[in-house]
Amino acid sequence: MAISQALYTGVTGLSVMSDGMSVVANNIANANAKGFKKDRAEFEDMLSSDLSTGSGSGQIGRGARMRAVRTLHTQGGLAVTDNLTDMAIQGNGFFVLSNSSTEVQESAGRFYTRVGSFVFDKDGYLSDPSGGRVMGFMAGKTGALSSRLQDVRIETNSIPPKPTDKIVMDINLDARVKASDVEFDIKNPEATSQFNNTMTVFDSHGRGHPMTVFFNRVPTSEGIEWKWHSCVDGKDVVDVPEGQDFVLGASGTAKFDAKGNLMEEISDGGGINFGEGAEPNQVIELDFGQNMGLEKGTGLNSTRSISAKSVTNFHTQNGYEAGNIKSLKIELDGTIRGIYTNGVQKQLGAVALASFENQDGLLKAGRNLFYSTMDSGPAKIGLAQSGTRGAVYASTLEESNVDLAQEFVNMIMTQRGFQANSRSITTTDSMIEEVVNLKR
Repeated sequence: MAISQALYTGVTGLSVMSDGMSVVANNIANANAKGFKKDRAEFEDMLSSDLSTGSGSGQIGRGARMRAVRTLHTQGGLAVTDNLTDMAIQGNGFFVLSNSSTEVQESAGRFYTRVGSFVFDKDGYLSDPSGGRVMGFMAGKTGALSSRLQDVRIETNSIPPKPTDKIVMDINLDARVKASDVEFDIKNPEATSQFNNTMTVFDSHGRGHPMTVFFNRVPTSEGIEWKWHSCVDGKDVVDVPEGQDFVLGASGTAKFDAKGNLMEEISDGGGINFGEGAEPNQVIELDFGQNMGLEKGTGLNSTRSISAKSVTNFHTQNGYEAGNIKSLKIELDGTIRGIYTNGVQKQLGAVALASFENQDGLLKAGRNLFYSTMDSGPAKIGLAQSGTRGAVYASTLEESNVDLAQEFVNMIMTQRGFQANSRSITTTDSMIEEVVNLKR
């Protein structure tokens, strides 16, 4: 090989060291950029020249070149913020963005990022600072998430009232109470019953009304039997008979076995007319829990009648008044829930995450955005905490994964490599100068 070839070999070394320093400098420049993923310069030797002489054979290298700049998608640290819509991913996955203003356009119009610095724009869309809209799955009228991927938009409309149509009760009715032959009297309910429970129910306008359920143990040939009557205050209904403070809504029977387990529930399903334009004849079902008379019924977490003081362990009803959205809550699976002034929590949507078979095949589009390529494979999009996708943490941002100490070590090594290649060039120049001087 000619002596001059060593000059070109040294030049390739200078070139790769320069490129390597650019990678190091870029990592250091983005050390404080949220969600930034550092790069690593990878080098390889160039094609060698064959050396064949009378004394032997071999190969002489012709220098080095940059093989690739690999992005390292290791987890960055998580920092807590004061903004609810700041999100960070713990584990694998990327947020999906659409309609970004970046100059690079991906074929499907989607970009992927680990930076969850999101806000709601003027149209109610969850967006990043560059205007890209976060994509996810929106909830329908029933609260179930749609399977269609779309831009996440949170509507702040008030929710209409819901009339109560079911009450669930878990109570104990004292089995020590003697059965009574006294008939329940709506004009004197307290005196003709042995236990009662009061709760608030709602009509179709969302107005609350107190409802009291009166219980009275009645004689039976086997087991234990309690009759119940649900009544509302007469001031809240229409056509109240004279002399009555309460109006009967429905009545029924709860039957228990000798051990106090709920066996059967019977109801006449009567309705209530709350008046003032409310839905007429509003039927409110009473559910005392899973009774053992049903197929696979266990009687657990249901009303019982054992020898203990009558008490209400739990009761709930499914109606509510109209309400306005008060705040949002973001779950680990990316679900966005609205919390309303009436106490209702409603599922509004969910943020989607994308995963890839080869995330090293993603290319950077600037602004800490990535776009898919043939090498990365197509995006597999779904909910957080499903498949290999990680969890979403609200009020949190992911920090850069750049290790400054390591980058400074890389800088020193790159600098020394540049100096060494420079020295090989100057040394080769001296050798050429000696050859030229041979003629003197």
